[in-house]
Amino acid sequence: MKRFVVIITSLLFIFVFIALNYLLWDRESLVTLKESNQASIDALSRINMNLSEENNKLYQQSEALRKDIAALEKKIIELEETSREQQLVMDWQKEFILALKDKINPEPIKSEAIDWISSISEKQFDKAYLKSTTLCKFWGNSWTPKSFTNYFVQNIEDIQLELDAEDNSALIEIIPEQTTDYNVRALIHARVSLKEEANDEYLQQGVNIIKLDFTYSERQGQWVIIAVNSENIDTSDVQTSLAGDSLD
Repeated sequence: MKRFVVIITSLLFIFVFIALNYLLWDRESLVTLKESNQASIDALSRINMNLSEENNKLYQQSEALRKDIAALEKKIIELEETSREQQLVMDWQKEFILALKDKINPEPIKSEAIDWISSISEKQFDKAYLKSTTLCKFWGNSWTPKSFTNYFVQNIEDIQLELDAEDNSALIEIIPEQTTDYNVRALIHARVSLKEEANDEYLQQGVNIIKLDFTYSERQGQWVIIAVNSENIDTSDVQTSLAGDSLD
């Protein structure tokens, strides 16, 4: 009987000891878990705070961008309105200038064009060349005084103005360019005689329409040539009106 009591007592003691150890271990686990949970909560709080700050920054940037976009849209509207007003002014100026160009006295231009042809006919190439600007294009190319002279000396035997059969006047027409500058084109009928084995890329044997583009030089106080071009025409068309020709 005593042995039974000792065994039971021992078992109870062992049970109580194990139970106390478990409770102590469980308490430590709970403390550790609590600390871990608290650390997680703190970390999440910091992340949430960072996200909140980032969200605030993005919101502020978004608001700033909205204001910038609104300002730009307003500026675009203002620029479009200004552009429309400027276009109206430019259209009016163009109409005004074109109306003025229609009133240009063609005689000084005719005189310069005829003198250009006559100077070449008389072999006064320097005089003819000086009637052009430094940026003048001869058949699409820039020519020096030497290349200008060489072309006519080497290729042109003679060049003479074609005359109207009715009144014996030079066949020449002055056409104001439809632009807002001083540019005016002179169309001249000229008969060209080429030398043997001449280069006929620019002027050809027979009647040519020589196109002299003029602009008014305020510095020089006269009309100057800015471009020279030409095309060959059938001699049977010499006496027809220039207005009906396709020249461009």
